Amino acid sequence: MVSLAVLDGPYERLQHFEEEAKYLSALNDAILRASCQSLIVVDEAGFICLLSEDIPNIFGYEQAESLINRNVGIIIQDLSSSLNLGDYSQREARGVHTDGGFLQLEVGIAAIRSATERGSVAITIKRIARLKKRRISQGLRESAAYILDAAFDPMFCTDGEGVIIMVNQAAVKEFGWSETEFIGQNVRMIVGAEHQDRHDSYMQHYIETGVKKMIGKKREIQARRKDGTEFVAELGLAEIPQKDFDEHIFCGFIRNLTKEKDAQAEIIAKQNLTSKIIDASFDALFVINQHGIIQMVNDQSTKSLGWSRDEFIGQNINMIMPENHSANHDSYLARYLETGIKNMMGTEREVEARRKDGSKFPCILGLAEVDEIGGSDRLFCGFIRSLAREKALERRVSDEEERNLKNAKEILEQKSTILGILDASFDALFVITEEERIIQMVNQKSCDMFGWTREEFIGQNISMIMTNDVAAHHDQYVENYLATGVKKMIGKQREVVAKRKDGSTFPAALGLAEPQAAGLICGFIRDLTQEKASQAEIIAKQNLTSKIIDASFDALFVINQHGIIQMVNDQSTKSLGWSRDEFIGQNINMIMPENHSANHDSYLARYLETGIKNMMGTEREVEARRKDGSKFPCILGLAEIDEIGGSDRLFCGFIRSLAREKALERRVSDEEERNLKNAKEILEQKSTILGILDASFDALFVITEEDRIIQMVNQKSCDVFGWTREEFIGQNISMIMTNDVAAHHDQYVENYLATGVKKMIGKQREIVAKRKDGSTFPAALGLAEPQAAGLICGFIRDLTQEKAAEEEIIREQLLTSKIIDASFDALFVINDGGIIQQVNKASCSVFGWSREEFVGQNIKMIMPDGHAENHDRYLSRYLQSGFKKMIGKEREIEARRRDGSTFPCILGLSEVVTNGTTQFVGFVRDVTIQKSLLLAEAEREASDSLLFNILPEHIAYRLKADPSHIADHYDNTTILFADIVGFTDKTSKMSPHDVGLIIFVMSMSLVGARSCFVERYDFSELTVVLRTVANFFFTDKVKTIGDCYMITSIPSNSLEHDGCARVCRFALDMLRAVRDFNNTCPLHGPIDFRVGISTGSVVAGVVGIKRFLFDMWGDAVNVAARMEQSGLAGQIQVTRNVVDSAGSDFTFELRGTLAIKGKGPMDVFMLKSAKPSEKWRHSLKWSEGPRPQGTLRSKSMFI
Repeated sequence: MVSLAVLDGPYERLQHFEEEAKYLSALNDAILRASCQSLIVVDEAGFICLLSEDIPNIFGYEQAESLINRNVGIIIQDLSSSLNLGDYSQREARGVHTDGGFLQLEVGIAAIRSATERGSVAITIKRIARLKKRRISQGLRESAAYILDAAFDPMFCTDGEGVIIMVNQAAVKEFGWSETEFIGQNVRMIVGAEHQDRHDSYMQHYIETGVKKMIGKKREIQARRKDGTEFVAELGLAEIPQKDFDEHIFCGFIRNLTKEKDAQAEIIAKQNLTSKIIDASFDALFVINQHGIIQMVNDQSTKSLGWSRDEFIGQNINMIMPENHSANHDSYLARYLETGIKNMMGTEREVEARRKDGSKFPCILGLAEVDEIGGSDRLFCGFIRSLAREKALERRVSDEEERNLKNAKEILEQKSTILGILDASFDALFVITEEERIIQMVNQKSCDMFGWTREEFIGQNISMIMTNDVAAHHDQYVENYLATGVKKMIGKQREVVAKRKDGSTFPAALGLAEPQAAGLICGFIRDLTQEKASQAEIIAKQNLTSKIIDASFDALFVINQHGIIQMVNDQSTKSLGWSRDEFIGQNINMIMPENHSANHDSYLARYLETGIKNMMGTEREVEARRKDGSKFPCILGLAEIDEIGGSDRLFCGFIRSLAREKALERRVSDEEERNLKNAKEILEQKSTILGILDASFDALFVITEEDRIIQMVNQKSCDVFGWTREEFIGQNISMIMTNDVAAHHDQYVENYLATGVKKMIGKQREIVAKRKDGSTFPAALGLAEPQAAGLICGFIRDLTQEKAAEEEIIREQLLTSKIIDASFDALFVINDGGIIQQVNKASCSVFGWSREEFVGQNIKMIMPDGHAENHDRYLSRYLQSGFKKMIGKEREIEARRRDGSTFPCILGLSEVVTNGTTQFVGFVRDVTIQKSLLLAEAEREASDSLLFNILPEHIAYRLKADPSHIADHYDNTTILFADIVGFTDKTSKMSPHDVGLIIFVMSMSLVGARSCFVERYDFSELTVVLRTVANFFFTDKVKTIGDCYMITSIPSNSLEHDGCARVCRFALDMLRAVRDFNNTCPLHGPIDFRVGISTGSVVAGVVGIKRFLFDMWGDAVNVAARMEQSGLAGQIQVTRNVVDSAGSDFTFELRGTLAIKGKGPMDVFMLKSAKPSEKWRHSLKWSEGPRPQGTLRSKSMFI
């Protein structure tokens, strides 16, 4: 049998010994069934009757009397629903220790029945384990709330199990739950759906291992509000140190990042817009500093001059100038910087530029200084427009004036010779009839390109190589030309979509010509597939400013899908006459002639509806209208700008005037017509073949086998190499070769003639060709031997642009590599299997592995064990679902170095798709230092909060500033002593528990703290009232001496001027509250107070070194104690000093002269009442008179 401490309790009221014997017998039976060492017996209301001797020690109480007649809920939680069970049950419960900690219990519950039908319950404790947890005191929570509620960001405090124990008002406002709804709930309620289920495991992992993956760091998360909406937020999590307790309390701050993310997206959209505009420019662009060093170029610069971006950047601009100008360029720039005289600045002039291969070309140069945009350098922007086309037209005018066609027999000897020449062409050739559009002749390239044989082509309509939408209207196009004579497509080149025999389509360039042979049309077709693929690989990535746009030679317009102008440059205002303000917001049809302006919006609407790009992405010749009504021809380039954000679709157009070129074309046309009239004697067959050859995209040469003398060239040969036809004819073909090749060329041909082995005949190869000016260029050479004996035909294609495209791709790759290595943050590129493809220098420096050790390994090598094993599963889930939980976001994680150490970092992850291959790019930034600073700040705030909770506010501030001894003198402080009358006699009939409870209740009431007692003892409502009175009049309990309490006005300069009046009003209201309480017929009878008050000078200070205590000393303190000791029950006895200091609002009655110990005879007074005061008119309602009977009792239970 377990030894029991049987104490006085509810069982004193048993009437008969037999009934008590039966009750004790049933109790012993229950104890034997429980067979445990620890026992508690409670009555039907849950109040403790009996307990074993070890129970107080388990829960931290010194004596068993401290628990008898108290509700069992103060030491074991959540038992109320189990006390009504059957005979016996077992369950787990949580115990409460006096130090604030928790105990994990396994309890056995057995019901006890007696003859009096008065039930009891025996509770046995089988297993005890200490929980590492401490409740935050209510006082600390209330003190911290004033500080935390001033924070802008939501704050949460949780225990080690993730249960919320404190939130601030910012959290209530942001998430939508009230503070009551938050407290006691798991913090995962505010976590987004992605991490909600795993949240508790993260915290438990830290508690078990001590590895701080998230503690002391910031990371980006998805947070969830009460209404279910989620938002991007930054979470900072820290552990609050607990010096005297082995438990965990965590504090987290959450900052809403929605506005920051929106702002970042807007900045990126604006940068993309300027980048796409500058890359749409027709002209080469350079930005240089005051030393002439190139800072930036655009794509057109690399295409037209031959250098890559990397070769340009950092070089002097004189690299593109001929030798006679480059030496003086820097002096020109220095002179402008010194004098400010703008000889060339802001103007246009004609100069000569030099390409990488040494060739030169005429151009227009425009130079302007860019307004100061930050930095120490002064920047200048230059645009270069090639005049090669205009100069070529001028040469053609001269050539047409001098050309004399001599002998037709030299042009064509046999039809078979011409067929052999055409078969050697790189391009497909078709000759059709005008009337029925029936194919009459094709070359071998046509068969290779489209898949039909010559026999399948001949006699078919040319629409067989067209897509269905074009084929349906093709015959109508030709009939319109034959009827009107208007050459919309004849004599021009344009881009089309062609169709092969297998039904596949490809982009192609089409050139049409009408030979003199009546009724025939000749067309050349070039496959543009490779050119299109090369263009697609070159992506512009440079920013553009408005100053650079305004420096363009061409007029620029940006319009939306409704045709409304959004932006123009300076050249638009100069060339068309309207100002910027007059342009912006107007429809683009304002610059069109009347016959086109009315239909423009319908063209744009049709494209937006169908997506058919009739004009989009191409250049075409149009007529534009100025503000003064005059018109001029121009080239219009129109393209849709890729989506960059916003609701509008944007289109960019460049307009270049063709006035000068048209004048030259008219001169060319006039000269051609004059020559055609004088060439009627030329054979019809000759004119047909010449037209066919001149429509070719490639240079053509026909030479003799014997001596390699040029017999015939086409116009493209003259354009590409710079010689005229007359200069070519009769010369050795080695004139277009570099010296090293020319020296051996004749030998190659002789070897072929001698052996018949075709090493180069019928094949294509890459060579280096030479122009008239000595410049060289890469070219593709194709040789064929026509049926005409003794002749060799060769086609040559300029590969300059293709080579430039290849160099651009290589340059972009080098630039990307340098940018990556220049990053301060560690960078990783992985494939869709998590395998590392590339790292930068910072990755090696931060993590300790070399590049070779990184590449080919799984990325989880840098992750701690807790995350590494799950990483591949996260990646696989994203690839299957497409749901971006982490892609495109930043979050805080913990990373692992080669030596096994871990550190906090910010991870940013994005997805990159290149040529159908998915890769992921991640940046990692070490934030160890930032986390250390945040942890130190949290520790300082926790220390300050504790200090302000145990000392008056002004004393706490002084102690922080100067930790030395604090003692102050106060001239006018009022002290009140209150003693419970007859306390000793009354408590002699009460249990020790009841006595201690009364002392505790009254002490906590007067100090203004929250009550911790139950209605059973009838003090709950009285405690609430006394606590409210104490707080209302700003009084402060100094200490408790047995059943006597010392109260004082707060010794603060801001309140001391009315301290005596406040203490007097507090005393009157306190006695009135006690009288109301006594009217409720309390269980142990009425109580009464004897009160004494004195006022005077005191000394107050802080006592103690480790445990601080605020106390007061002085004569006024001693006199106040004597006033209470010599006073009357239910009366307030005061000194004359109190009467003089309280003022006229109070009524006093002279009691007489008393011999006061230590003072001698003194006049003493009784405080009777106080007049109503405007200042205190909002005091307690019951202060105006007695409360009705029964209104003081409470139905609630306080524990």
